Amino acid sequence: MSSNLSWIDWAIMAVAVVAIRLISLSTRKYMRGVADFLAANRCAGRYLLTIASQMGGIGVVTIVAGFEVLNSAGTAASWWGGFMIPIGIIMALTGWVYYRFRETRALTMAQFFEMRYSKRFRINAGILCWLSGIVNFGIFPAVAARFFVYYCGLPDYFHIPGIPFELNTFVVVMAIDLSLALSFVLMGGQISVMITECVQGMFCTIAFVVIIASILMHFTYPQMMHALQMASKPGASTINPFHAGGIKDFNIWFYLIGVFGAFYTQLSWQGTSGFNSSARSPHEQKMGAIIGNWRGVPQYLAISLLGLAALVVLRLPEYAAKADIINHALSRIPNETVRGEMILPVAMAHVLPIGIKGLLGTIMLFISFTCHDTYMHSWGSIFVQDVYMPIKNKALNPEQHIKLLRLSILFVAVFAFFFSWWYQPDQKILMYFAATGTIWLGGSGAAIIGGLYWKRGTTAAAYAALYCGATLGLISVIIPSVWRSIYHTDCPVNSQYLWFIAMLLAVIIYVTVSLVSGKGKPAFNLDKMLHRGEYADEKSHIVDKFHGSRLLKIAGITPEFSRGDRALAIILVGWNMLNFLWFLIFTAINLLFPITDRAWIINNWVSMLISLTLSVPCTIWFTIGGIVDIRALFRHLETAKRDDTDDGRFQGFDDDVRQQAASPEESATAAS
Repeated sequence: MSSNLSWIDWAIMAVAVVAIRLISLSTRKYMRGVADFLAANRCAGRYLLTIASQMGGIGVVTIVAGFEVLNSAGTAASWWGGFMIPIGIIMALTGWVYYRFRETRALTMAQFFEMRYSKRFRINAGILCWLSGIVNFGIFPAVAARFFVYYCGLPDYFHIPGIPFELNTFVVVMAIDLSLALSFVLMGGQISVMITECVQGMFCTIAFVVIIASILMHFTYPQMMHALQMASKPGASTINPFHAGGIKDFNIWFYLIGVFGAFYTQLSWQGTSGFNSSARSPHEQKMGAIIGNWRGVPQYLAISLLGLAALVVLRLPEYAAKADIINHALSRIPNETVRGEMILPVAMAHVLPIGIKGLLGTIMLFISFTCHDTYMHSWGSIFVQDVYMPIKNKALNPEQHIKLLRLSILFVAVFAFFFSWWYQPDQKILMYFAATGTIWLGGSGAAIIGGLYWKRGTTAAAYAALYCGATLGLISVIIPSVWRSIYHTDCPVNSQYLWFIAMLLAVIIYVTVSLVSGKGKPAFNLDKMLHRGEYADEKSHIVDKFHGSRLLKIAGITPEFSRGDRALAIILVGWNMLNFLWFLIFTAINLLFPITDRAWIINNWVSMLISLTLSVPCTIWFTIGGIVDIRALFRHLETAKRDDTDDGRFQGFDDDVRQQAASPEESATAAS
């Protein structure tokens, strides 16, 4: 059937797909209401939430994009991602954004926008978010389908007896991939998505450990570093971050902007929005973020080693024969951008042994399914919940509502299929993400953070920030293409820089407009929206009086933390602070006494050894935790009472609370 995979590899992949399909069928009986379909009845534990959400957030497109960075910039510039360490600690321990969002009990971000601002703003934000999201998602199926075509060594076209024309393999594979992912999400909504993604995540973590062992048995670390060094140029080192200023796109500024963006856009991107409201409590959501720091260790190590192994085979002379075969296979790809994207799958198809190729193929299938069903669920739900329902302004019965959600999800799948078929890549994947994402991410962060944390934020300010970001986002999509068509070279200001400009301007505009438009008006009642203080009820998880030490309070460790939770949080802080301290020391040493490439190679080797040491314990830990949480979810869903009014509609605040944040025009409309 294929020149690249043996029957053993195909059998591994087939059995895995059948097994996960059967698991998805078993979840169907638990989906009994709209809240089940949208948020798994808000009853996910920390391990289930972490494993499933991380699987939903990574796709084939993410791995291919990561290899593009490794191939272009090596490991040098990624050193500057160390600035993210303290930010990550603060965000995880304080529950930055997601804790307060979970307190609002909103099913989607735009439902929160209606609570905080107005229904009209919810609709506007919903449309903008949905358009940005489906265009961003539009290339996912294409990258995944091409990966499988070239990894498996399938022909460009094939013929089926009885059909008078040849079929495009890329199109057929894309249709099969999307159809399987679609079947998971249509079956049981977020319940099916979470359960299947958790199971797939546990399998993938174990498989990643096996792949790590296989790669290290076939390639040595010195070979990997030698392959990286071969691509180094003066001022553009792939090893030493202090000599990497000449690297294009993926330099220090790419990572520094990413650090700011991670803080600013927390929960802004709605591709995995179903997980934002699926936790059984805000505390479980926070703990999921804390333990998530360890769950990805074997995954990221395996992905890095796969990329390094590909570079070894392509660059070192002892593998010249295999490199010729790989380059010959790549030469039949006419599009230069696609050719760069397919280096990893083609190389791995000729490098990995029988059985391991089947494992990697299964991982990529699962990653494709989990990413696609998560994104289809999110974008389909957002259109219904945040565009159609507020405009219609009429409740649907649960059966009608779920049917409408399924139709919307189906539309997202059909759109992605045809967009992927039509789109011809002309830039690196991460640059495409930055451009299309800025349409929404540029201004949404200001509206979200300002709405959750600042009682003086106004609706007028939210509008101004949102459309400032959207305008600059459209510019970032148009400028690179126009520049390339005129000057036949890449635009000197890439999409990452334009994204940063959009975020900065949105913050300035939000604060300025809020101060001007809110002058002389009462502040918004945040306690009521967050169910705090006098508005707390039996579902609230806030402890008003904290009796622990001030240091623990500052660290975000509240009475909700059990003894085990506190231990995990303290270990996280200690571990990450040690990493950050090493980052600062090594950076300072380099500034004072420039270090050789050899020292950086040793530093990378130590980091790899640490990841290797953690991989097996983390795999065992999260596998056990995931199984326990899945069983708990099923027990809860068996007995939980469904509330038909819990369908994402905002039931309303008192007029005095609602109008405090509204613009004058919308306040007048509400009053009339």
